[in-house]
Amino acid sequence: MAALLEVLASIPAAVWSGLLGALLALSGVLLSNRGNTQRLKVQLAHDAAEKAKERTATLRRETCLRTVESLANVSAFLGGLPQADLAKANATEALQGFLAAAARLQLVGEPKTALLVSELAAAYGELLLRLMVDLQPMQLLRAEIAACDAFHDKAQAEINRLLGEMSKLDETAQPHPAVFQALSRTLDFHRGRAAELNAERIRHGLRFAELQAVFIRHLFAEMKHIGAQQIPVLVEIRRDLGLGGDLTAYRSQLEAQHQRVAEQLDRTLAALQAAAPPGAAA
Repeated sequence: MAALLEVLASIPAAVWSGLLGALLALSGVLLSNRGNTQRLKVQLAHDAAEKAKERTATLRRETCLRTVESLANVSAFLGGLPQADLAKANATEALQGFLAAAARLQLVGEPKTALLVSELAAAYGELLLRLMVDLQPMQLLRAEIAACDAFHDKAQAEINRLLGEMSKLDETAQPHPAVFQALSRTLDFHRGRAAELNAERIRHGLRFAELQAVFIRHLFAEMKHIGAQQIPVLVEIRRDLGLGGDLTAYRSQLEAQHQRVAEQLDRTLAALQAAAPPGAAA
């Protein structure tokens, strides 16, 4: 121990000064590196959080706009249901598009928006099920009318063929009474069949028109209520998008527009009811 102290005592002061300076410099470098590392970690965390927010905002914006766009197509889709062939895979494409967009919005939207759009999607689903009661007989009539069209076209083709055969027979200038009479009998049969099919097609068409009027009356009555549910959804979507403006004033505008539409629907319903034939379904 004494020897170590003698060795240390023999080291010049200048050496100790150099060692102390080097030690201080090393400490400064270590402290600076630690500070830079901490700042880099904080910066990386902040950048990651900002990118996550940006991705969420972009996804939310795209989903909100798609939901609003698909919502605008649902009313037209419902009004065109009587003419749609529900057996086809794309018959309910418009409603399916809205329901899919609404499901995505429930995942990325704010809790209030998710709840409101969920209730609206459920309301449209329930409305479609109620309308199916009116649609079922119309779908059957559409099938009957299509069948009448097909058989009528076939009978008309036979009529044209027989007329052609009779014309050729006349052009030969040779009497074939038995053949001509056979063609005439067959022609009369197909003409009678075509007339029956045409009359049946007209009856089905008139009945379809009656059922379509009933469907429209029911749809208008339902849209008055479901339209009111769309207002808070649109307000909350606008809030989620961070768009400027007075949301209270925006809601008031939507409510005023809905009131005007509802009043027009009432007038249209009254006109349809007045025009309905006696004994028609309400």
